[in-house]
Amino acid sequence: MKGKFVFIVLATVLMGALPADAQVSDTDYLQQLRADIQADRQALVAASLGLTDEEGEAFWPVYRDYRADMAKVGDRMQTLIQDFAKIWETATEEQAKTMVNEMLAIQNQEFKVRKSHLSKFRKVLPEVKVARFLQIENKIDVIVKLGLADSIPLIEAAD
Repeated sequence: MKGKFVFIVLATVLMGALPADAQVSDTDYLQQLRADIQADRQALVAASLGLTDEEGEAFWPVYRDYRADMAKVGDRMQTLIQDFAKIWETATEEQAKTMVNEMLAIQNQEFKVRKSHLSKFRKVLPEVKVARFLQIENKIDVIVKLGLADSIPLIEAAD
């Protein structure tokens, strides 16, 4: 029950923290938002994973490396969102194609990072906790992506 409450709180915080429109041009704001989400993410992982002291000693360095690699994916997504905010109302066919290709490349990179770190997590945690960790990560990602989807308008066809 505690884990469910933490997710509800995180969802509420994240949904309230995201901008209401797609005119996201303030890089500092986005970087601060990402830092806040990361801090909340780590707190949620800590509260939900139930690590022993020994597991925690082994897990947190692997987790930090994983999140550093995922931050690179986040950098690409931030750039894509900022680029989209500039052209969403007037995008050309070529701009739309470029954005779709980048979005798919970002999703592919995210998968590759998860897959490449899986063996590292398996070395430091029992399989059940690895599965739980990935569930936690997935839930957080869904909440973040839902907030983004809600705040980013659909692309419009250029006239």
